[in-house]
Amino acid sequence: MRLSRSWFGFVAVLAVAAGLRLWQIDTIPPGFHFDEAFEGLEAWRIWTDPAYRPIFLAGNFGVTPANSYANAWMFGLFGWFGGEPGPVAMRVTAALFGVLGVAAVWAAADELRQLHPTRISKGYPWLAAGLLATLRWHLHFSRMGIEPILVPLVAAGSLWLLLRGWRKRSWLAFLGFGALTALSLYVYQGAWVLPILLAAAWALLVWQARGRIGLLRWAGSAGAVAVALLLALPLLLFALEQPALFLLRPEQIAGSGESGARQTLVEHALAYLLMFVPWLQAGDPDPRRNLPGLAALNVWQALPFWFGVGLAVRHARQTSHALPLLLLPGLLLPGVLSEHAPHYHRVLGAAAPVALLGGLGLDWIWHRAQSARRGWAGWLSVLLLVAGAGVSARDYFVRWAALPDLFYAFDVGLWEVSQQIAAQPSGSPVYLTPRAADHPTLAFAWSTQPGSHPPPVSFDGRHILPATAGRTLQPELYVVLENEDFRTRLLLPELLPDATVTETIRDWQGEVYANSYLRPAGSSLQRTPTTAAAVELGDGIGLAGYDAQGALLESGRILYVQLYWDVAAPPQQEWTTFVHLRGPLPEKTQQVAGTDSVPGGGSLPTRRWQAGWRILDEYQLQLPADLPAGRYQLAVGLYNQSGAQLPGTGGGHTLGEVTLE
Repeated sequence: MRLSRSWFGFVAVLAVAAGLRLWQIDTIPPGFHFDEAFEGLEAWRIWTDPAYRPIFLAGNFGVTPANSYANAWMFGLFGWFGGEPGPVAMRVTAALFGVLGVAAVWAAADELRQLHPTRISKGYPWLAAGLLATLRWHLHFSRMGIEPILVPLVAAGSLWLLLRGWRKRSWLAFLGFGALTALSLYVYQGAWVLPILLAAAWALLVWQARGRIGLLRWAGSAGAVAVALLLALPLLLFALEQPALFLLRPEQIAGSGESGARQTLVEHALAYLLMFVPWLQAGDPDPRRNLPGLAALNVWQALPFWFGVGLAVRHARQTSHALPLLLLPGLLLPGVLSEHAPHYHRVLGAAAPVALLGGLGLDWIWHRAQSARRGWAGWLSVLLLVAGAGVSARDYFVRWAALPDLFYAFDVGLWEVSQQIAAQPSGSPVYLTPRAADHPTLAFAWSTQPGSHPPPVSFDGRHILPATAGRTLQPELYVVLENEDFRTRLLLPELLPDATVTETIRDWQGEVYANSYLRPAGSSLQRTPTTAAAVELGDGIGLAGYDAQGALLESGRILYVQLYWDVAAPPQQEWTTFVHLRGPLPEKTQQVAGTDSVPGGGSLPTRRWQAGWRILDEYQLQLPADLPAGRYQLAVGLYNQSGAQLPGTGGGHTLGEVTLE
């Protein structure tokens, strides 16, 4: 049996790849998780700020910029057609990169076939590309707006251009090869190994040529190196100028083990080997990256893959078999050298050589059937491909998509909260606890929607709670992530008894994730300090009083102190609060316990305080176990980085006394 109309097969494979990657792209995956949102914010800034053209993204421990630039263009394209920036646009970008990766594998497989046309049939490109198109591992990351999906595309595309330039002695192909090699440095840290692997592939071609290289090949290779160096130069200069930032993420995730690096590397290498064995639950356990524990290949894909590996090892002296065998361990190496093995998105680039090796296994069946003139037997390759595709689709769209864990893995609740806040009327006060308002998943909503609500006042209700001190002139909304902040829901009924829950967000197991409490206009705070005071400390900050745990305390326990701040004017400086316990009285007044902290555990620094607020700010003082019984003095104050203190004299303001039993 002979494959005819290869162009039709090419289009059919791309159609299948596009269909799997775009179907229900607006709902699967759900939400908008941190990494996607971070790159989305960078893309939005690139699109809207002509002066912002980063070579390397400084946030999130350092991120390569290519994906954000691509998403910036996609945001613009969506805008021209009336769409909005956000997760759908970014996931469409990833889907397109996934489809292009399938096309690149097709092209690379066709060039590998040209090296040994008598051993590899014309069906090889169709089968290798079809395997990648239906590989759940590749499909999964083709539907997420993060950068690893670019690696299989760049790996296969670079191999294709190298082989094409070598075979046809094409200057254009060689220059394209150099450009893609340079692009690999901008794509993803896991792709930084590609230039070394491609140099090894070029050296293998030189060795196989046995001196019969020719001037055009040498000149083309020199041109490729020149283009690669020229395009990589800006990033290389950045790396020299800021090496700590450039290497921050690789150093952060570098693998280490208590039993020694050698054993750790062996264990990690074994973990990446076992991720291709579907009979074991040894896959990536993170639901964001995988159906937990599931191998990267299902059984119908693993059989031709391992068969293809065996063929490649057996015929390793042939370049067509040696090159995929060279790329596979090289693209797995970033994962082996880092923590949390197996980690599927760090090694996604290996999906390209996996498809090429699996294609060799499928093509062997097809080719043998052709040679024996038993065309019907060749369709076993197609059946394996179709069976693998069916299992992949079921595992992704049915099993994985129904996981309750995806609610938290993809920040579904945070994304819903951000949409809710962004929909509030402009100027309506909104408070959010305990997540910071600059969390990318939250910030994306009010950064990209024109006319949306400004960022809410964010604070950590486990430590601090701001509120309008007098009667409110308009309603105020408190959005509380109940599964993280256990304290605000206990404070609000006492502080604002007329606040009502207006909206509840539940996770996929029915548990309350977030509640929105509406404080109506005209309401007043109902809680007052147990010990009143009226002290103006300075910089617009006053102390209205405090609460302290009961009159009798025991050594070794925790003394809880809650301060009531009044804000007359926005503070102009960042102040650190100190709460100190001194004594025992009357003889001694040295500090025996205390805590110094930015208000709210750092979640609500004084520069963000607003005039007219009353702030409940809690501190915990660990009492020494050997602290003698007696009377002790509580003192409070504030100081800044320069050492200035409020109040300006003495060791702070004396609150009162507590007695230790």
